[in-house]
Amino acid sequence: MILTVIYGIGGNSMKLMFHVLRNNPKQNIDNETIEFTDIEKKLKEEFKEVVEAIKCYRKSNSLHDLKEIVRETFDLIQICILILWKCNRQAQTFDEENLIQDINFEHKDKLINRGWIIKTGIEVDVKE
Repeated sequence: MILTVIYGIGGNSMKLMFHVLRNNPKQNIDNETIEFTDIEKKLKEEFKEVVEAIKCYRKSNSLHDLKEIVRETFDLIQICILILWKCNRQAQTFDEENLIQDINFEHKDKLINRGWIIKTGIEVDVKE
């Protein structure tokens, strides 16, 4: 499964590609069967690494440390993708085929109701 993200500001855009990862035999990880407790541990680990990268960048303002923020953020996004994918699969057992999309719209409305002004959008296209 491939997750394509298209982002645009003022005519400029970038296209990023992320993947829903199935398994890693080298690390003995199977995302088809992984429990949420294990995902939670990995989420905390990746979050801490992003925070640490930001702290390093604040001290150095170097390109190297800026790149590290991006790398660690991509790792964090991978965990978030796994969480959404697992939730989507679980939603099917509740006969909620559109759960993720429905909550995505709820989330947008919540942000607007809290006074946020939307600058641009990120389009996510999931292909299986």
